[in-house]
Amino acid sequence: MNTKNAHKRVLLSKNPCGRIDYCEGCDVVELEMGPMSIRLHAKDLTILNELVQQAEASLHYYQNEKRVFETSLLNVEGIH
Repeated sequence: MNTKNAHKRVLLSKNPCGRIDYCEGCDVVELEMGPMSIRLHAKDLTILNELVQQAEASLHYYQNEKRVFETSLLNVEGIH
């Protein structure tokens, strides 16, 4: 964060997982989750959002494919 600017923090979002604040003076977004803190330029919040959404979609796809595969194994193992 730029120490020359006045730091005015604005709460953007908060839930049991963590919180996201914005510093107007620095144009920085800070994501806090437990003891971890990530700071990034406000313009990069959209890129981070896209990354998280892609990861979530990939995880759902992986879990679904794994379920289908395991179900097919159970069906094959049951045939003698």
